[in-house]
Amino acid sequence: MFFNSIPVLMYHHVMPVKSSLNVMPEIFEEQLRGLKTRGWKILDSQEFIYLLSNPREKRKKCLLITFDDGFLDNYLYAYPILKKYCMKAVLFVATDFIIHMDLKRQKFTPLPHKEMWKLAFTERKYEVMCTWEELKEMEESGTFDIQSHGHSHKIPDFIKKSDYKSLEGDLNLGMQLLIQHLNKKPLHLAWPKGVYDYKAINIAKKLGFQVLYTTQRGANIKDPFHIKRIAIKNKGIQWLNTRMIIYNSWVLTKCYNFIRSTF
Repeated sequence: MFFNSIPVLMYHHVMPVKSSLNVMPEIFEEQLRGLKTRGWKILDSQEFIYLLSNPREKRKKCLLITFDDGFLDNYLYAYPILKKYCMKAVLFVATDFIIHMDLKRQKFTPLPHKEMWKLAFTERKYEVMCTWEELKEMEESGTFDIQSHGHSHKIPDFIKKSDYKSLEGDLNLGMQLLIQHLNKKPLHLAWPKGVYDYKAINIAKKLGFQVLYTTQRGANIKDPFHIKRIAIKNKGIQWLNTRMIIYNSWVLTKCYNFIRSTF
């Protein structure tokens, strides 16, 4: 069982609009229902840490569901579907875009990913991002485990400029805001845009992060500081089930990724 890998699914959006990085609500529900029917165990973050630390324990058909950024559609669409199927997910939030709900939000209008990010960098961020109140509700329900995506989403820029002081400040601020608003210290960090280097990893370790997530495809056996993830597409359970079979096996993952890189 040592060569069983734990697939980690990576979502960004679940909402009724056709755009990149989005899964339609009905497709998301089909995926969750299919995973449940096929006997997959959805791990929580602590179970994931435990299995990475104990790679020889049996863990066939276990997976972790993750979401990046903290967009409002996660609360409006993904959250109730996850609750319906009694499933859990990890949500990595960039804290600079999370505010308290002081204004009455207008009806949510699903937009393409890039357009939502443009609004997130303005005073209208509350129109497209979750609020602290919504994050707290999801956290307390046990459905979403809120973890860190840094603060400003500018970590790739800091790494490009070798500005590791700003990088450390960004990670620390994101951590402190999660402690302040949700009363929890995050142990999991997803690198914005999947950008990191060995110095960034060492800084994250120093701050106390125990698991670091990339956007690369691959197998997860025991290394908690290079967690690979599968970008989930707006496709049904047959597509997803095929990927689960592949990425649940270290051998099949190596063969599949070699073939993808060759052709």
